Amino acid sequence: MWLLIALVAILVFLLLVVIMDTSMKLALMITTLYNYDTKKLFIPAMLTVILWTILLIGCFNTINTSLDNNAIDVIFSMIFDKTVIDGHQTEIIKALASAFLIGTILQSFTYYTVNINYQKLTGTVRFSFKKMINAIFRKLFKKELKSKKANGYSLSEVEIGPKKLTFLRAIITSIISIIITVLVCISLFVIGTLLSDKVISIL
Repeated sequence: MWLLIALVAILVFLLLVVIMDTSMKLALMITTLYNYDTKKLFIPAMLTVILWTILLIGCFNTINTSLDNNAIDVIFSMIFDKTVIDGHQTEIIKALASAFLIGTILQSFTYYTVNINYQKLTGTVRFSFKKMINAIFRKLFKKELKSKKANGYSLSEVEIGPKKLTFLRAIITSIISIIITVLVCISLFVIGTLLSDKVISIL
């Protein structure tokens, strides 16, 4: 049972990362006019999903406390009777608004990871590793380890890319990506509801 829950959680997490990755890609295209590689956006998307997971858990705990630890019952009751939240609307709106405001600001910082030059970083790590192996080889065999320079590659060569993401652009990108993500999630929810209604009607 726990294995099934873990697999479902991993699947949901990866689905959210893909959705966030896509929304970030579109938002960055709007704000920076540059088409980022999808692989480059994986780490920012993963950090963003983790950030929003923590914020939503905190938001749920806040709402749960304000509803005397009956948040789950209230949420399920709202499906059948929306008047259940009467008298609790202020607490719920405050918690959700605070979570989205804090999330929008903090999310802009996770976007700064797109400024990392992963090619240069991996090249530096690979160069340091080769230097260490060469030192060990020279220590053991008293000679240099011969190596060919592949395709004339040099660490000084930097791939031309977009300008570094500024804080203002990061904030704007964060807002745009949240809007895109919310619209995608609502669309998926509506599609899922329509499909479930059709399946129920057929059965």
